[in-house]
Amino acid sequence: MSASQTSDVSPSDVPTLLVKIFGKDRPGITAGLFDTLAAYSVDVVDIEQVVSRGRLVLCALVTEPTVASQGELRATVHSWAESLKLQAEIISGTGDNRPRGEGRSHVTVLGNPLTAEQTAAIAARIAETGGNIDRVFRLAKYPVTAVEFAVSGCGTEPLRTALAVEAHTIGVDVAVVSAGLHRRAQRLVVMDVDSTLIQDEVIELFAAHAGCEDKVAEVTEAAMRGELDFEQSLHARVALLAGLDASVVDKVRAEVRLTPGARTLIRTLKRLG
Repeated sequence: MSASQTSDVSPSDVPTLLVKIFGKDRPGITAGLFDTLAAYSVDVVDIEQVVSRGRLVLCALVTEPTVASQGELRATVHSWAESLKLQAEIISGTGDNRPRGEGRSHVTVLGNPLTAEQTAAIAARIAETGGNIDRVFRLAKYPVTAVEFAVSGCGTEPLRTALAVEAHTIGVDVAVVSAGLHRRAQRLVVMDVDSTLIQDEVIELFAAHAGCEDKVAEVTEAAMRGELDFEQSLHARVALLAGLDASVVDKVRAEVRLTPGARTLIRTLKRLG
């Protein structure tokens, strides 16, 4: 049934076919499927395609052809798939995906490694918050694994609060941002350096060379307990380094360990301008 045939029908009532193709990926499969479907004058409603470890999953939601040609379409698609040693499944139905709930967010999860248990915990917390995972895709695979969940049906702030607690419990990093065009325009990246971009606390590396590592650590812990503010703790720690030879700067620089993924992050940011 083409667009001209469905102009007076509610989108949710339009008869559709979900065509699913599975198998070994190679160039030309997507072109071949739609060339096959084109013979039946169907309209494309939605397309999703993913390749994982060389295996393709291609889903095409199209308007249903006339009753007379529907059987022929099914037979032709199956024949085409078999000729390429692919599997095909065709499911009849109506309309598209159900309407998404209000509130859309993007959840980025980063682990080293990212385990199935951690992924299950994050997904469960999303569901408990009322969110539905609409799409998942990988952002990075080495040296850390990062995946992004597109979530709808719940507010960004409640989701961020719930996932922050869960992330701390299971040992992953999570970022939650609201969906929208503003995400595409952001060009500023702000982050901490010590114990974030690098694995070390630089002032503690200097303290080790000055022989006062324990004293510096005590000041740091006092600041963490709220007994000193940042400025007070910084002055107190730097005072302990008085008299340290300037040559130590190069030694400390050589000792700094980048956090896994830091090189890739900086290289990517430079490429993006």
